[in-house]
Amino acid sequence: MIEDRREQLRNKLEANREETVSEIGRMKAMLKHELDADPEEGDPDLYEREKTLALLRNLEEKLYDLSRALTMMEDGTYGLCDICGKEILAERLEALPYTAYCVACKALVERGVVMGPTQELAR
Repeated sequence: MIEDRREQLRNKLEANREETVSEIGRMKAMLKHELDADPEEGDPDLYEREKTLALLRNLEEKLYDLSRALTMMEDGTYGLCDICGKEILAERLEALPYTAYCVACKALVERGVVMGPTQELAR
């Protein structure tokens, strides 16, 4: 990967990471507010709380992926698929710079044919 292009992707990853950290903080504050609701008003809306928790979980997974991508840039493995080891297309990295899979392997992971390394961590 060309050094200039790598630096652009690093900047994009770092900016995305900062935005994600900020959004996680906002979501946690929202949850705290929902949990601190006045008992006189009844229970907070369970649906909204569950939706916020799901969004928070997704953001935390994204933060993990962003941090992992930045670490991989440092150790020289960025841009390689976690499953097959082949280079991930530049267009895919441009669209989703923290992806860990090439298009073919991502399809296998989504269908449940293959369990990717990041899914194994969740087990």
